[in-house]
Amino acid sequence: MNDDFDSDTGDDDLFSDDINHDVPFHHAGTLMELNDNKAGMADLDKEKISRIIEEASKGSKFYDHKKKQQERIDAKIADLLRKKKAITEEQLKNASAKVGQIVRNLEKSRDLSRTFVHVDMDAFYAAVEMRDDPSLRDKPMAVGGPGMLATSNYLARRFGVRAAMPGFIGQKLCPDLIIVPPNFEKYRAVNAIFSEVFAKYDPNYSAMSLDEAYLDITEFLRLDQNVRKPSDLSHAEEVVSDLREEIFLATQLTASAGIAPNTLLAKVCSDINKPNGQFYLRPERPVVAEFVEKLSVRKACGIGKVTEQMLNALGITTCAEMFEQRALLSLLFSEISALSFLRVSMGLGSTFMGDSDAPAKSVSNERTFKATSDADFLRDQCRRLCEELSEDLVRKQLQAKSVTIKLKTDTFDVKTRVRNLPEATWNADVLCRHVVPMLESEMAPKRAFRLMGVRASNLCEKSANQQSTLDAILKQPSGTERLCPVCSTSLAKLSLALVNAHLDRCLSGSQQDDVQCPICSGFFRRPEIEHHAATCEGAATSTTPSVKSAPIRKRGAAREDGFVPRDECQRKPKKQLTLSAFFDQRKSES
Repeated sequence: MNDDFDSDTGDDDLFSDDINHDVPFHHAGTLMELNDNKAGMADLDKEKISRIIEEASKGSKFYDHKKKQQERIDAKIADLLRKKKAITEEQLKNASAKVGQIVRNLEKSRDLSRTFVHVDMDAFYAAVEMRDDPSLRDKPMAVGGPGMLATSNYLARRFGVRAAMPGFIGQKLCPDLIIVPPNFEKYRAVNAIFSEVFAKYDPNYSAMSLDEAYLDITEFLRLDQNVRKPSDLSHAEEVVSDLREEIFLATQLTASAGIAPNTLLAKVCSDINKPNGQFYLRPERPVVAEFVEKLSVRKACGIGKVTEQMLNALGITTCAEMFEQRALLSLLFSEISALSFLRVSMGLGSTFMGDSDAPAKSVSNERTFKATSDADFLRDQCRRLCEELSEDLVRKQLQAKSVTIKLKTDTFDVKTRVRNLPEATWNADVLCRHVVPMLESEMAPKRAFRLMGVRASNLCEKSANQQSTLDAILKQPSGTERLCPVCSTSLAKLSLALVNAHLDRCLSGSQQDDVQCPICSGFFRRPEIEHHAATCEGAATSTTPSVKSAPIRKRGAAREDGFVPRDECQRKPKKQLTLSAFFDQRKSES
């Protein structure tokens, strides 16, 4: 299955587009207003910064994209208000009674017995670069490129420079801004260090990205309570303070943390005392209620800029107002969205992590780069993303039955394509063989891409009996459908000798991009050579020119359809090697 669709959701978290509530479908003020809902960006001259962003963006593809996006949002808001106008008092009364029962049930389910921590590394990518290059510490700097910034340090944030902002806009806001290209290998290496600290406090911690994770420290607190000496801090605060100190000693990087009775509140709390701080929300019903009531809807997890605008159009700006309008929201939004709003407004979040009843739905990663149509560069990025995705799947002991590629063009349009896999896998080569063709189908001479992502979905746990043994494969009759247990390549129609040779090469890690056929001298990608060679060997004795051989990849300009007629596949005297000798030779070379 291959499905394409345009995404009309926000592609970054940079802009908070306020609307005129009197005329909600007509955008007021600047088209793009700075979203200063980020640590280190309090008390900025938002109006001045927004004007600079507006002027710097006009005429760019980025500006055109935001304009079209805002038009779609305004249309949604206009439709929402039309629906609101049509609601009767009777409908609202019935909805209120129904939602009231849901509220009572949710309140009964409230669990304040566990302690969760959300740990967020402070300006992680920028902090790593400043640690490794001290000359950057007193300068405004960001990590990313002209197309998009991944993060900025706190000095740059004072100018309005932040993550998910195009680099050219960041340099307009701060002419002295230093932009450092990202080094994800280095960031992953640092992540591995502080992940060991996480595991000490919660072996089943849940990593959300390279720089943040959730920990359930309930059990750690129980075991630790008789060891620690009394202090002015609560037990949970002491433990999290120690955790953050251990991270600093191991990495020389600071982290902020939120401590709360569920993951939703812990996430909100981690942003309160950034950078290098923590906030503890006591697990008491009145304390939680008071805390949540004052939150703006945008501060709540799961509510982005589009939803924020729609709620603002209804006069809802805080969680308290969202709870008050719960009946109306149940009539205007889907059942799932209305329930989500209700849970957020009550401060109810997840109280489990890694539960077998709630497996991960997908695993993904993505990368932003300077807009390009370079096919080789794009394929290389695709392969790297597949390799990183494979590592994540292996670490989580999950296999994927579906794989999706996400592409963002230089005009900021988003396309996604999805493909179901023949068998569940975590193998990078297999993922790559399915994802690269989807990428290539979207390539065009004048189409440039600036972001690529790969997602594995329809996941299942890796079980021991899923992996075929070599004995089982080799004992199957010739011609039986076989899959390599190492790279999952189909070994159908190969003799046992060729199967054995393929397995030897796979296990030895011999990987070369181009392999030359000893019969026709064509060059092929591994693992295509076995298939071609088996067909080519038979083809050399055939005199029927109309039949085509297996697909090949010749060095240089290949046939458009990827095939060669059998009369072109002639034996050459100096190439008369047996296939077994050929593979023996390849094995010895490796």
